[in-house]
This record gives sequence, C-alpha cells and structure tokens, in this order.
Amino acid sequence: MSKHVETKAPVAGLLCNGSPVPLVGISVEAQVKDFCTRVVVTQRYRNDESQPIEAVYVFPIDEGAAVCGFEALIDDVLVVGEVQEREKAFEKYDDAIAAGHGAYLLDQDRPDVFTASIGNVAAGKEVSVRITYVAEIRLDGEDRCFVLPTTVSPRYAPPEDRTGIGQTPAERLNPPVDFHVPYGLELSVQIEMASAIRSVNSPSHPIGVEIDGTRATVRLGTAKTTLDRDFVLQMRVAGTDEPRSWVEVDERGRRAALVSFQPRFNVSEAPCEMIFLVDRSGSMAGTSIEEARNALQFSLRSLSAGCRFNIVGFGSTFEVLFPESRLYDDNALAEASAHVQGLAANLGGTEILAPLKEILDKKSDPELPRQLFIFTDGQVTNTEAVLHLVRRHSATTRVFTFGIGHGASRHLISGMARAGEGAAEFIAPGERLEEKVLRQLAKALAPALTDLQLNWDGVDVRQAPHHVPPVFAGGRVLIYGLLKDASAGKVRLSARGPQGPLTWEVRVDPEFATRGSVVGTLAARGLIRDLEEGMSSFHDRRGSLQDRNTKLRVKQEIVQLGIDYKLCSRETSLVAVEKRKKPESGEMKLRRVPVALTRDWGQLETRLNQRVMETRMQPAQVSLLRFMMSESADPDATQSSSIFGRLTDVARASISAKTTKRDSEICRDQTPLLSLIALQRADGSWELTPELAAVLNHPLRTLESLMNEVTGDPEEGRRACATALAVEWLCRKAAEQKDKWLLLERKARKWLSTCRARPSSGESWEDLAGRFLLQN
Repeated sequence: MSKHVETKAPVAGLLCNGSPVPLVGISVEAQVKDFCTRVVVTQRYRNDESQPIEAVYVFPIDEGAAVCGFEALIDDVLVVGEVQEREKAFEKYDDAIAAGHGAYLLDQDRPDVFTASIGNVAAGKEVSVRITYVAEIRLDGEDRCFVLPTTVSPRYAPPEDRTGIGQTPAERLNPPVDFHVPYGLELSVQIEMASAIRSVNSPSHPIGVEIDGTRATVRLGTAKTTLDRDFVLQMRVAGTDEPRSWVEVDERGRRAALVSFQPRFNVSEAPCEMIFLVDRSGSMAGTSIEEARNALQFSLRSLSAGCRFNIVGFGSTFEVLFPESRLYDDNALAEASAHVQGLAANLGGTEILAPLKEILDKKSDPELPRQLFIFTDGQVTNTEAVLHLVRRHSATTRVFTFGIGHGASRHLISGMARAGEGAAEFIAPGERLEEKVLRQLAKALAPALTDLQLNWDGVDVRQAPHHVPPVFAGGRVLIYGLLKDASAGKVRLSARGPQGPLTWEVRVDPEFATRGSVVGTLAARGLIRDLEEGMSSFHDRRGSLQDRNTKLRVKQEIVQLGIDYKLCSRETSLVAVEKRKKPESGEMKLRRVPVALTRDWGQLETRLNQRVMETRMQPAQVSLLRFMMSESADPDATQSSSIFGRLTDVARASISAKTTKRDSEICRDQTPLLSLIALQRADGSWELTPELAAVLNHPLRTLESLMNEVTGDPEEGRRACATALAVEWLCRKAAEQKDKWLLLERKARKWLSTCRARPSSGESWEDLAGRFLLQN
C-alpha cells in the first residue's frame, strides 16, 4: 500500500482489496454566464506502484450537460480526445493498451453517470485528465441554480439488471464505495450576469463570495472538501422576464440560437386527484424519510376543497393508504396525517416500477385531472424503463417529483418530471422545504400553459426540444435552434392559457451573432436527448422507439450529432491515445477508484458507529465490516444473511413507527407558523381552541369575546372568528414567509366568503380581526 493512502485514509484501500487509490485530487473551475455554465473538471491520477495500472473511476455529471472536451496531460505531453462511435472508441482504447501505449477513455453509462478509464499509467507517473462540459442554469423559484454532482449514490438494481452477459447495469452503475476517500475537491466559480447580482449562497457547503455588480467569485469555505454530496449554488439577480434571444457562430461558421420566454399569466385553482408516492426503501432511512414526512404533511394541509387524494409507500413491495382515492375532508386528513407520521424506511429495495404501473394503469376521472407527486432519493439502475412508463401515461397523469437527500439521481428526478410534463424540485437535508412543496402544489392545482408552439417566421431551423413542454406560472422556456442559414425573423411562442390563447415574440437576427459554441453545443445536446427519450421529430414520423428500424436510425442520428459537435453520449465516447517511444511491457493492474458514500445515505455510517460501540469491535473488525458493507451487491438489501441486511434490521428497530406526536408537530422546529398551519381544517377554516390561542399569544377567553360582534349561525361564527384571526396573524406576523402559506390563506378566504355568519358591524372579517387584535 502506498504511503499516500496509509497516511491519509488507511480504510480506503480496503475497498480495493488492499490496493492503493490512484486518484489523488479533483479540481473544478466553473464559469456561470446568464443562462448557462461552462465547467472544467480536472482529475489527477498518480501511480505509486511498481507496475503500470489502469484506473477506472465512475463519477457523476449534471444530467443535462453536454460533455464536449476530454484531454490528458502526462508530463509535458498533451493528448486531446476525439469523439468516436462507442464500440470504435473501445477498440481504439484496447488496441493502444495492448500495444503498451497510454490510453484514456470517457464513456457515458447514463446521462448523469460517466466512467473514466485511465490506461497504462507508468510506475511513478502522474496523469491529469481534463473534462469539459456546458449545461443550463436551472430556475429554483426566483433563484438561478448551479449544481455540481460529486458522488454516485448506491443504486438499487431490480433482478433483471443484476444478470446477463458481461458487466451488468448493477455493476456498471455501482462503483466501490467507502465512508472516506483519500482525494478531495477544490472549486472556484466565476459568475457573470446580464443584470446586477443581488445574492449568492449555498445550502450545501460553506462558501466565500465576492460580488461586484454583475460579477461574482465563489470559492469553497475550506481549501478542500469531501465529495460526499452535491454542491448547490443559488444566485438571485435583478433580472427581467422579457423574451430574449442569443445567436452564436462557431469556428466552423455554424449558427445556433437560443430563445428564452418567461410568460406571466393569471391562474386559478381547480380540484384534482392527488396521489403521493413516497419512497420507503432502506436508503431513505434517517433525514431523507424525515424530509419526506414533512413534505407530505405540508402537501396534505395545502390541498383544496373538492380534491381527492391517496398515499402509496413503496420499497420491495408497496402499500396503499386507501383502497381508492378519498375526498379531501377532515376525517381523511386526520387519517392520512397519522399515517404519514408513522412512515419509516422499512420496505426494502427501491422497486419503483410496480407502484408506478399500479397507479398509472388505473383509469383517471376526466373531471379531476390526476397529479402524481413522487418523493424519493432517486437511486435505481432501471431509469430508462421508469421514464418510458411515465411518458406513456403523460396524457392522463402529470408528474411532479422531489429529489430528497444529498445525492438523488437528477436524471431520474428531472427525467420523470420531464416525461410526465410536470416539474422537479430537490430538497437537501436541513433545507427549508415549505417553499418548494407549496411551489409544486401551486403548479399542480392551477392550469398551465399548454399546446405550446414555436413559429420561427421564415428562419430555417432544427429545434430542440422538438415538443415544447407545458409552462407553469413563473416558469421559463428555453428553446434552441441549429440555424441552417443567416435569415432573420421573429420567433413567436403561442400557447393555450387558462383564459384563452396567448402569444409572445422575440427577434432573432443571425447577422449579429457573437463568436462562441455554447449555444450550438447545448442545441445539439437537446437534439440528442429528444432522440434518446423518444421525443424527436424523427419519432413523430417513424413511431415507436421499440421498432428495430427506428432504433437503428436513432443510433445513427445520435452518432452523427455526437461526432459533428464533439459530444459524449450513449452512442459516442471520447478517446485519447498517448503514443510512447518505449511502450509499457509489464502486467497492467486494474485499480477501481472508490467513491465517497453519500452523506447520510441510509444512516449507514451512524448505524455502523452504533454497532461498533455496542459490540466493542476491534479496528480490524471495523475495517472488515466496512469492506463487506461496501461490497454488498444490493445497497437496499434486507436479507438477514448479509452484513448490510443485519445493520438495516438494527436501524429498523431504532426508527420503528412508535410515535405519540400530535398531528400539529409536522416539522423538527415547531415554530408558531408551523403550528398554525397544522391546526387548519381541510375546508380552510380554523377552530377557536386553546392551541390556536397559544399560537396567537392571547387568552382563549379574550378571543371568545369577539363572538359578541358576530351574527348568524353561532357554530360557524365561532369558526369564522378563528379563521379571520388566523389569516390576520399570517399577514401581520409571517408576511415575509407568504410563499409558505399562500395556498392556505386562499382556502381560508374562500371559506369565509361562504360562511353563514357575518360581523354585526357590517365590516369585513379581515377588518374585524385586525381591529380586534389592535385593541387587544
């Protein structure tokens, strides 16, 4: 074992059967400019052994990224990778290895999982590999969000992904893991926006920020950090929602355009059928299942009258709360709230296909559009099968997803939302979830812009995405086009809105193009994604993705785009060869690079430490246990015969559903706002109770005196007083958190408008409550 591994991480080598870890460090330089980012990832490998090695590292990249650069630096020699059809790239790599030369290969296993193979690294040599990609900056409410994935979480593989000839998906997508690895991350981000930057923060890592008008510099708070969770950067700018366009021309004279629309339109809520599908597999143990419970409680309390709902929990099996979706009322809410409070991560593996099929195959009520909310840490190998199923049912079910935890698969979470024409949100442990939950609910309960069409008005273009997805209030549309000539024109976006047809337009003039290749690269990546997901213009003409001729043609199209725009894809890889005057002749050893186990994943490290303390294990036994856990073929396994399974059983016992918490305790930090939210009835009203009096910080007797100023039905009058006081408290005491209670306030005001009791003075309920609180 090398000195580097022994001194810095004595356990890491055990994951590789006692051999050293050749990856010694990762540095990332990112440039964020308005709508996109350009990222350069440098991986440093060093061979401290006496014979040549092949280092294989499985790592994540943003699921929407266009990987467009790959090069290796050995001493002073730089070799640049070229894009080839996948099988040809593998052959070139293997041939170079066999001839004793250096060979470097970058391959896409999934849109968010890549493998770097660094072959024939000579004894004592160091290799720096640089990977370049560009990606969109996604909207997160009012913020723009840059995400850098850092580790591949263990992924559950169904039986069909664990068997077969050659390397199975379970093996390909589950690299060796350990709690600690000997390499760390260095990161710097340069930001440049079109308008002033208001704030920059990270909910995931400590950072240092310098802001100067429209520019900012971000660095990690520590020189190096562990790669055990996604790095998330949120940026708020003084932007505009006016339609905009960009045109770029690359070094080959090819023009590409990007048009951006952020439509504003009025919406109103409508009843729907809401089904909540919550992941209860073993990997959700700890903070993830807690976040899912909290998100569910907020969702339940924000539904509107007339909705029907149900809750389905899944793992190796699935459990349905109600035989059929129930009408949303106080009894159903109470039963569901108690059920959610007892949810535990105790159902085994992440078998998401079966419950999805059960839900989607049921006939939906045309009068109540079906909305499916999915809460999961998103770690499976059969992502494509899941997306295909969701896409087949997109006409009857809209899908909204929540990625929970530090390492949720963004391809699965975003892909399901994309396929189901919904929206995706990500909730990291400790992050405030109310805003994101209510934002999704607002989208689900209100009509979106549909039937979106883009008219390029004489501009000859190849567009991506081919099918423009629905747009929700506050959402954004980014559409790319590869321009076939320099014709100028107006691009017109038309859509069907809640109040009728709407249009927006923006001018595109290729004659004023700036030099660059980012827009063209993202346009080509968008075309490839349409082809991969069966949503291209080619599929409109040819039909099913399963048709043999269609699949062959799709492959040819992806290969051609990959080669033309130098993109790594499922059909193309990047390969570089270092010709050596003196080829290597010794036997090459395979070294698989372990990845850091995602922070808080299934509470595994906590449970291990607890087990160590309980049994007083010796250091050698602890190391063996770590090794056996990391080598488990099934990360969500529950078999009692495995070490992992026994630890899962220990965790289950410690988090079993024995709770006496009140329904009002729906969050870790029970603030007055959360207490007030928990007390609201399904119809939107509140009861005049001691619990409400405690939140409002007034004696119950004082609040009850307000009844002297009310006429009409006494029972409804009492509830009306309570409801008016609660709404007034929200407006006065929690105005800065209005995004958390907006849907609840709407329900309350709607209930007050139909109440059979009225203030005797003739004033409004709001005025009566406001005057009363001022006087008391």
